[in-house]
Amino acid sequence: MKTAKIDSGEQAPAPAPDAACQGAPDDACQEPIGLADAPFRTIGFTVSSIGYAVGRRFHQVLAPLELEPREFSLLRAVGAAEGQSQQAVAERLQIPPSRMVAFVDALERRGLLERRHNPLDRRTRELHLTEDGQRLLARAFVLAIEFERQLCADLSDAQRGQLLELLGRVGAQLGLPAGAHAAHAAMAGA
Repeated sequence: MKTAKIDSGEQAPAPAPDAACQGAPDDACQEPIGLADAPFRTIGFTVSSIGYAVGRRFHQVLAPLELEPREFSLLRAVGAAEGQSQQAVAERLQIPPSRMVAFVDALERRGLLERRHNPLDRRTRELHLTEDGQRLLARAFVLAIEFERQLCADLSDAQRGQLLELLGRVGAQLGLPAGAHAAHAAMAGA
C-alpha cells in the first residue's frame, strides 16, 4: 500500500486508487504528481489554514477601533462609491438583503453611515459615510495597510502581485466574484 508522508514525519496510508475513484470520471482518478512522495501539503488545506489565521489576526487588528472586518468591508465599499443604493452595494458585496439591512442599521446607529433618499427615486436609499465614518475608515485603512505589510514582509512587490494573481485564479475557479467575501457569497446562495 502506498503511503503519504505527513509533515510530522509519520506515514499515513494513501487511499487505494480504485476505492477513491469509484464512480469518478477517468481523468479524476489520476494521482497528482508527487503527492504520495512529498510531504502532505495541499492548496486547499494551506489556504484554509492561512485564511483562518489571517481572519483572526485582522479581527484583532481592527478591535481597538471597535470595528469588525465585515463592517470595515462595508464602510470601504460605501466610501469607494458614495451615493450608491443600499441594494447596489449589497449586490456587489453579495450580502443578502436582510443581512445588509442589519449591517447598515448597526453602522447607522453608531453614526458611521447614513441613508439618504435618492432625489430622483424616493423609494431608493443611498448610502453615505458620515464624518465620523470617514475618520474611522481612514484609521482602519492605516491599520489594514500595516497588517498587509507585515503579512508580506518576506515577499517582493512582484511576488505579492503574483500571489494575488494566483489566489484570484483559485477564487475564480470556486466561483467567487472579485471583491466579494466568500462568507457573504455563501449567505447569498443559502
